[in-house]
Amino acid sequence: YVDSPKWINRTIFYTIFLIIVYCNIKNLIKNSKAKNSMKNTKYNKLNNKVIYPLNNLKIRSYNTIASSKKGNELPCSERLITIIKELRLNPVYIFENLELGNIRKQILNETKGLSGIYMIVNKLTKDYYIGSASTNRIYARFSNHLIYFRGSKIVKLAVKKYGLNNFAFIILDLYPNIVTKENNKELLALEDRYLKLLLPNYNILTEAGSSFGYKHTEVDRQKLTDGFNDARRSMIGSLNRGKKLSPETIENLREKGLNKPSMSSEIEEKYITNTKPLILYNLNGTVYGEYTTILDVAKSINCCEKTIRRALKTKKGLVNRQWIVKDLSKTNKEKIRKIRKQLFK
Repeated sequence: YVDSPKWINRTIFYTIFLIIVYCNIKNLIKNSKAKNSMKNTKYNKLNNKVIYPLNNLKIRSYNTIASSKKGNELPCSERLITIIKELRLNPVYIFENLELGNIRKQILNETKGLSGIYMIVNKLTKDYYIGSASTNRIYARFSNHLIYFRGSKIVKLAVKKYGLNNFAFIILDLYPNIVTKENNKELLALEDRYLKLLLPNYNILTEAGSSFGYKHTEVDRQKLTDGFNDARRSMIGSLNRGKKLSPETIENLREKGLNKPSMSSEIEEKYITNTKPLILYNLNGTVYGEYTTILDVAKSINCCEKTIRRALKTKKGLVNRQWIVKDLSKTNKEKIRKIRKQLFK
């Protein structure tokens, strides 16, 4: 380089300098992308509330402390970590030592204004319960299940058997919007997704928001049959048997019946329009009778009301192979009016 011209030294220096600058810029871009992705996967603070995106069980790092606050950090037990890893969960919050008062306060404070899917885990048996909570109702679900025992009976029996200290309360996912009647189906769909993926042992119902698939155990069936025995029926029937009303009570009932206001014209009009007058024909085409209601037809020919309704749904309207019933409202409206008004004379 001593014998080379000055411009060669300068170009080498500038190229090395540009390479170093380019590498630094590339590393800065990578770091910024990583930070942004961590912010998006963790949480965004909006109006001092933690709002999480609705994910499809994407990978999210779980907390190994009982709370996200730095004040009272408690290490997550190894037993719970193994359960989380086996189930391949990515929880938002993990709460242990539920018998402590400060942990309950943390659950109350950190879940204010939030809604989502929660899990109650038995750390000894690895059984768990999954449920959903609407906006600002996560702590209510926690207290009803684990403290006041007003929730799942299976969880109640398990807590009494194993102790509250062997349970953990986990929030699996958060719903990003305020839960209303319109979007409540989305929250139930999210809960249903977790139920089908994790198949919890403590859940009786297999579908969120529905009793479909529930079957009574043999013990429950035996209790139901024992409750409807003849002795219980006779006991219920004898509660008011032989009792007589006092003359004052009879007089009060009589006065209320006599002073009962008459039916208004609007209600009478509704009854008139909602009744269904019918004509019953013999098989030879002669008229058997005209009736104001389906019940009157059933009484006249001594059959069930459902039989008349089934016959009206068919094209022929055949009843017991002896009569043909027809809806009068499809034939003559003036005649309907007269028959319907006869009902209220």
